[in-house]
Amino acid sequence: MPLEQLRALQGERLREAVERAYKAGGFFYRRMRDHGVSPSDVTSVDDVRALPTFRKEDLRANEAEYPPIGDYRVVGLSGSVRLATSSGTTGRPTVTVWTDHDLNIDYEIAARRYWREGVRPGHVIANAHPGYLNGGQSQVAGAAEKMGCLPISIGPPEDEALVERALRTIENIPIDHWHTLPAGAARIREVAERIGWSGRMPEVAAVTPMRQYSAISAGLECIGTLGGTCSPENYRGAHVAEDYAIVEAVDDVTGEPVPDGQRGKFLCTSLGRDNPMLRFDLNEVIRLDRSPCPCGETHVRAFWEGRMQDVVTVQGKWIMPIDVWSEMDESQEFAVVRTADEQDSLEVRVENPAGGLLERLQERTGVPVTVTAVEVGSLPRAAYKANRVVDERP
Repeated sequence: MPLEQLRALQGERLREAVERAYKAGGFFYRRMRDHGVSPSDVTSVDDVRALPTFRKEDLRANEAEYPPIGDYRVVGLSGSVRLATSSGTTGRPTVTVWTDHDLNIDYEIAARRYWREGVRPGHVIANAHPGYLNGGQSQVAGAAEKMGCLPISIGPPEDEALVERALRTIENIPIDHWHTLPAGAARIREVAERIGWSGRMPEVAAVTPMRQYSAISAGLECIGTLGGTCSPENYRGAHVAEDYAIVEAVDDVTGEPVPDGQRGKFLCTSLGRDNPMLRFDLNEVIRLDRSPCPCGETHVRAFWEGRMQDVVTVQGKWIMPIDVWSEMDESQEFAVVRTADEQDSLEVRVENPAGGLLERLQERTGVPVTVTAVEVGSLPRAAYKANRVVDERP
């Protein structure tokens, strides 16, 4: 879609979202009212910056004040067709509901990502996301079904016995694609190699650090799958579904947009939905790239760098796990140690560190680095989202 047409569509859908949320008289109405903002102040896509931001803790507080699911949605339980919770990685899970319309938007965006990755109707997709009340598994399975694929949900690899049982169950089923996060993919590969599993394992590329740049999410509360890469081999970033979202990277202190290519805090506004989310501050870090992409897509590319809670500040620089992971071998486990709010050097613990790692990390980060070798298997393995920062502040 030409950029001018895309921006016009975003502006139109933003105005509709603001009007819809304001008229509902709930969470977003009160926040706009308290910040002196009304729908008449939003006339174009650039006016999104006039809206106040909110964070997940605001949603938790709203759910507690207005049980059972808060009043930050235009359509409540009676108009919804699905209920799930977030993963709870950063605290108490929040409750998410979808209307049929919103669910189909999520499926459409996810299908775009899967198609870019080579998924086609008739393929078999193994899905290792959490299920039950967690919404990840049902979202992946629903999008796959919508594409005409067969999803197999094995659940997250929480321990080796569960992984082995799942692998033995599906051993003779021809898997075309795996859908799991890097930490889970690494654990599945470890168990598959140990038991001599003959089926198709998650690709080595699925456990490499650059893999996290191949997709981006704005959380189940906002948009579960926000975009995907056009080039799984080259990691050019994830093309954001800008017809359904406005994505911002802003300075953590001033709230102003940061230049393309610079790390900033991740804000997302959902568009075209029954239940809009206006300037959701995910407390995560992204980079944006609006330069022309070789694939020809015009939508902005986003690079998910990690969570704000994983930022370790060394000599005034933001250091994140991806900065360390990118210099590791695929099979190595590591942890970054936070010893103070502002550190003089970066401390990294590594299982079986390779030669030259210290020099590579210092060149990559531009700060002094200490590498400590630890016993193989001593660092925790994650089944879903890896936590690679150890907080040892006094």
